[in-house]
Amino acid sequence: MLRDLTAGEVSFVRALAEKLDSAQKRRLLSDLSLARAEEMLDDASLIRFHLFGYERGDYHGQHTYPVEGQLNDCDGTPVHVLLYADPADRLYELEFLRWGDGPLQAPDWASLKLIEGQRSR
Repeated sequence: MLRDLTAGEVSFVRALAEKLDSAQKRRLLSDLSLARAEEMLDDASLIRFHLFGYERGDYHGQHTYPVEGQLNDCDGTPVHVLLYADPADRLYELEFLRWGDGPLQAPDWASLKLIEGQRSR
């Protein structure tokens, strides 16, 4: 089921966009304005974005943006946050990697830090 993005998700994408070159930033912010979220896993640790009016076509991979996030889950467990684009460089997925036992609980967006250059495109 599609839902609106949370305030934390929107803030993360906007903050990440500020670290990109102007063309990538414009594209990402434009995609953000069109995006609805679909939780792919029960704990919402993988979210796929659906962009109004955009057809992805056949799936042929994805890539991360060159900035990732790090925050804490509500129990203090570290979590990395990765944002992915599809091969056409359009907003695709948001993934939370929890570095502890158990499923993702409730990311503490107030603890978010951005880390540049951790992933290659």
